[in-house]
Amino acid sequence: MAGIRSRALNPTLLPLATVLTVAACVWLPTAASQIPPKKADTMINAVIATFPTEPAVVSGQSLMVRTVFDNRGTESIAAPKRTSPSPFDYVLRSQQAGGPEYSVSQSNTFRRRQRERAAAPQLETQPLAGGAKIERFEDVATYSTVSFEPGEYWLTVRYPKEGLESPKSPVTILPLEAESFSSFVSDGHLTTVAAHRRPDGEIVLLHRESQVADPREGVFIARHTLPAGTPVSVATSIDVVPAGSGRWFAWLRDGKLTASNGWGDRVIKRAEPVDAAGVLLSPGFQIAVGTALFGTVTPAGRLETFVVTRDGIKKGWSAELGAGATNARWNGQADGSVTVAWEESTSGRVMRRSFGADGKPRDAAPFAATPGRPLAWGLAAFGPAAIWVVVLDGAVPLFARFPVGGERVVTRLAELAGATAWDFVQATGERAEVAAIANDRLYASGLQGPAWRAVGDAPRASRFHLVSLDGARIYAEWIEAGDVRRAPLP
Repeated sequence: MAGIRSRALNPTLLPLATVLTVAACVWLPTAASQIPPKKADTMINAVIATFPTEPAVVSGQSLMVRTVFDNRGTESIAAPKRTSPSPFDYVLRSQQAGGPEYSVSQSNTFRRRQRERAAAPQLETQPLAGGAKIERFEDVATYSTVSFEPGEYWLTVRYPKEGLESPKSPVTILPLEAESFSSFVSDGHLTTVAAHRRPDGEIVLLHRESQVADPREGVFIARHTLPAGTPVSVATSIDVVPAGSGRWFAWLRDGKLTASNGWGDRVIKRAEPVDAAGVLLSPGFQIAVGTALFGTVTPAGRLETFVVTRDGIKKGWSAELGAGATNARWNGQADGSVTVAWEESTSGRVMRRSFGADGKPRDAAPFAATPGRPLAWGLAAFGPAAIWVVVLDGAVPLFARFPVGGERVVTRLAELAGATAWDFVQATGERAEVAAIANDRLYASGLQGPAWRAVGDAPRASRFHLVSLDGARIYAEWIEAGDVRRAPLP
C-alpha cells in the first residue's frame, strides 16, 4: 500500500490536470494557514462632522464652521494635517425642495484665483492616534464668488480621499436689510460698508474688502453692533494716497459722527463720536497714512469736513455750497483737494465747485452742469472729477460728461423704456460703459456703440452701480431680495 500511495502522488506518473487538482486539495489549505490575516481598514472607524459657529449669518457675511475629524478606532491612522490647506468639500443644500445648493472648497477656490495654471496644494497628512480628534475652523463663505441666498440650509462636509461625509447641520442665511450702503473702488479693492438692521431693531455695521481683481471675492465682517433706534448712515473711505493702517469708515446717527478702522477680522481703532449735522457724504478719503477725511452737508447747505486719526476725530475746514443743496457727492484728489457736486432743490440743476486742501474755493462761483433736473447723474469718487448726466430727448437718452476744465462730451444712446437706475464707469484706455436697470433687467451700452446689451435679470434691484477694479473688467453691483449681486459686463 505504501508503494501504491507513493506512486499515486508521483507527478511523473500522473496527467498534468490531475497533478494540479491534487496539489490544490493537499497543499493550498496548509499554505494559506501560514499567511497572516489582512489588517482591517482602520479608516472606516473615522468620522467627520461640521458645525457653524453661529446659527445664523447675513447673506454675504463670513460663515465660519468648526470641522472635526474623529478617529474612533484603536489604531493610529493618517488624518488631514491641521495646518495644511483644507481637503474638505462643503455643501449647503436648501431645506426647501428645489431651493439653491452651493458646493465650495478651498482647493477649487485656489484654482479659480490662479491667473496662471498652477497645481493646487497637495494634501498633507499626520498620524492621528486612536480616540483622538483634529479640529479646524474654516470660513466657507470665502470659498464662494456669490453670496448665499437667504433661507434655511443643511450644511455637510465631505472628505473625498476616504469617501467620508458628515451628518447635516442646520444654518440660516438671513437677508441683508441695508438701510445704508457705501461701496467704492479703492487701490484695487471694492471696499463696502453696510448698516444692516436686524429684526430686533439693532444695527450691525458690516465691512467687506474684495480680494484679487474680482469684486465677487470677499465677505462681510461684523464690526460693530449699535442699539435699536433711529436710522444710521455709513460711509467707507477710499485711498487717494497709499494710506495703509487698515480701512477707516464712518457712521452718522442722531447728530453724532463716529469712525472706526478695521482690517481682516480685527477692529484696529474706534474713535469717540463728535457733533455733526446734516447728511454724511459717501465715500470718505484716506488722505495720509492712518488718516481719513469725511464730510457732511448741513441743511443750510454748508460742507463740513472731519479728519480722523488714531487720536480721534477733529473738525476740519468748512465751505458754503448754498441754501437748498441736496443729494451732494464729492471727488477727492491726492493733493487734498475735493470737488463737490450737488442738486439745487428748487431748479434741480446739478452744480459743481472745487476746493483746495485748505478749503479755499478754486472756482469763482459754482458751475451749472445742467440747465434743469436730469434723469440721472453722478460723480466719480476718485480720478478725473467729471460729472456725468443722463437726460431725455423725447424717448432717447442723451449721455453727457462734464470734465473739470474741459469740453462737454455728449453721446446719443438707443431708446430704453422704463429705466429706473443708471450708472457710468470710465475704465482705462478706450472702454467706458453706461448701464441701466429697466423692466427688471440689467442693460449695458458702450459709449462707442449705441446698442444695449442685456446682462441679466435684476428684479427689485436697489443701490445699483458699476465698478472696475483693474481698469479693464467692469462689474455691476446691486442689492436684490436681501442679497448683494455682482455680475461682469460682457
